[in-house]
Amino acid sequence: MTGFPKWSDIRADIVADSGGEEAVAEARRRDQAYIDGFRPAERPKRLGLSQTEDKAS
Repeated sequence: MTGFPKWSDIRADIVADSGGEEAVAEARRRDQAYIDGFRPAERPKRLGLSQTEDKAS
């Protein structure tokens, strides 16, 4: 036994403190939108392309 609480035992309190299930779902949607917007912007940078070069490909 690790001495750490199980997620299933503490999740309800954390969700309640965060504003409820809808607030948690909204935060998840916001986070995913940020991730989805970040990925396309990072690809050309990783490839060393400028904006002009990226549009041509």
